[in-house]
This record gives sequence, structure tokens and C-alpha cells, in this order.
Amino acid sequence: MLESIKFLPHVSCKLMRAMGKRGPRASADRILLVTTAYPIYCDFWVMAKGERRPIFQKQDGNDTFYRGAQLPAEPDTLIALFEAKTVKEIQSACRNSAWMAKQPASPLTRCLPVFAEQFLEAKSDRHYPRSDRNSSVRKKFWFAARALAGAMYGLSPRRAMNIIGPGVPEEIFENLYYRSP
Repeated sequence: MLESIKFLPHVSCKLMRAMGKRGPRASADRILLVTTAYPIYCDFWVMAKGERRPIFQKQDGNDTFYRGAQLPAEPDTLIALFEAKTVKEIQSACRNSAWMAKQPASPLTRCLPVFAEQFLEAKSDRHYPRSDRNSSVRKKFWFAARALAGAMYGLSPRRAMNIIGPGVPEEIFENLYYRSP
């Protein structure tokens, strides 16, 4: 590989700029990943419990109209997503979800069908919570949200987990800007 870099000096300069002392630099920092993952995590909870949210009504030129409505919980969709074994099953569950149809601009709706493969990769990670206890639901949602946030920036699920680090999502998000670098 080094021999091929000698012949392309412009490539080697770009490669050297992208590399840190211990490998390539992350394309996303911790703050960016947390602020991307937390809305996805919240959308998982809204889908699980239901909530009152503005729903897209219509678009008239540059104006978008919303109306407030109660979004019912869709536990069946969540079960289908977290039990899916293939990308097609995930995309099918997303297409069949009334919640996702009513929330086209939500972060979960936008990223889950696109990054279904990374979602499956995150579920096969050895650190993914496998328990079916109620206390593990939050952990599963946070794990999936971090993986999807990382996928949006071209990171593997494991790399996104390592950058964000452990912790309770609410506490991480609240104390995000107070943590020293």
C-alpha cells in the first residue's frame, strides 16, 4: 500500500491529513453523536408509549402546516423491529408503521429504513442488551439510537458506542456541554 502512495502524492497528503497518531480521526465528535442519538432515543420512547405531537398536515408552497394530535403507541412495530433478522423485515416494519407515516420528519423515521443494515449489526454486537426485562428496554433503545447516530456519520456501531461512552441517556444529554474534553 505504501508503494502505491508514493506514486500518488496528492493522495498521500490527503491520507496523512485524515490520519491521527493512532489511526483515522473520527468523522463525528461526541457532542454531535449525542445530539443526533438522543432524538432517535426519544422517538423510540414515543413509539413505545405514545405522545401528543404535531403531525404533518399539508405543504403549501414554502409553508408547512401541522396539527396537534395524539400519537398512539405502537409496541407491535417495536417488537417487529427488534426481532427482525433481515434488512427487508426492518424496512417492511417501517413501511407498515402508522406512527412513522404520521412522522415523516422524525429522526427515527428518516434514518432507520436507510441504515437498517447497521441496526442489525448493532443488534448482533456482543454488548447489546439481550434481556427481556423492563429495565433493559431503555438500554436497547439507547444502544440502537447510538448505533443509528453513528451510521449517519459513517461510523460502525462499535465506534459510535465508544465515542459516546456509557451512561444514562438523559444524564449524558443534560451534562453534555459541562464535561471537559
